[in-house]
Amino acid sequence: MPGFADLPARIDALAAEHEQLGVVLLDAFGWAFVQRHADHPFLQRLRIEPLRSQFPSTTTAHLTTLYSGLPVTEHGLYEWRCFEPVVGEVIRPLRFAFADRDEPLPIAPRELFPWPSRCAGATVLQPEPIAATPYGSAAFAGATVVAFDTFAEGVARLQTTPGLSYLYWDEIDATGHREGPSSQAFVDASLRALDTLELVDTPLLITADHGQIDVHVTDSLDLFWPELPAHLTRPPAGSARDLFLHVDEPETVVHELRRRLEHRAEVRLATELFDHIGPRLRERLGDVCVLPAPGRMVGLTSAPSPERRFQGHHGGLTPEESETWVGIQA
Repeated sequence: MPGFADLPARIDALAAEHEQLGVVLLDAFGWAFVQRHADHPFLQRLRIEPLRSQFPSTTTAHLTTLYSGLPVTEHGLYEWRCFEPVVGEVIRPLRFAFADRDEPLPIAPRELFPWPSRCAGATVLQPEPIAATPYGSAAFAGATVVAFDTFAEGVARLQTTPGLSYLYWDEIDATGHREGPSSQAFVDASLRALDTLELVDTPLLITADHGQIDVHVTDSLDLFWPELPAHLTRPPAGSARDLFLHVDEPETVVHELRRRLEHRAEVRLATELFDHIGPRLRERLGDVCVLPAPGRMVGLTSAPSPERRFQGHHGGLTPEESETWVGIQA
């Protein structure tokens, strides 16, 4: 099965074949939801194939791949929270802020995203709240960035823009986090997007970065093992579905968490989860990864997170989270 990391080259090839090409990323509308809505007229007319998501199944990893052309193993921005050696702390790359406070990073955006943008020369359509960000200033360098208020407005702009245009839509993901992917609200958000895209008759490539899974309970690792905080060398990275721990004794931490969590989570050395680890990923990656069982999340009482309120989440290896797709309208 092809992988998401193959998409940048595929987009380049399609753009060379068409005077106009729109690329749409529906955040969190993974393969399971394509199957859920397989009878929708818009999906019916696409040429669709499944894709492997990268691990972790996160927006940060996949947007950075789309904009840089590099797999997560090379660009190293693998999760919502990850260690950044340039500042010596765990950060939120897409927010260009520290993980534990809303304070901008004291570096230039190009230090976080140092590659030539694959969007250069294209039109990038972004929801208004995230159209002008430090991360985007580097990721979209050389592109024309246009903000839109509603998805319908963004799609209308996509259809009338010559050349290559790229549209990102985050409402499906946000609804899933808030209400859960099994909720009617998630179905409605998905159908609104598909209904709007059905009106487009120009060439399109549609994809998603990951899916989502319903979650109902959070296990606090330091309640299962009170000695864990003494082994941490910095705050946790990753997210509640793939918590990465920077620790002093990785083998000990894996052994103890496996024994205490039992069926609640899989605990692995982080390096075992990647088939290749480039230099940038290696210097950012945590030592141990905790992958909760379906329906569960993990965290630390010493590191409060808004994720505890989530009803849907992603980041792990379950099919619901990690299987995505690409659809072509020629």
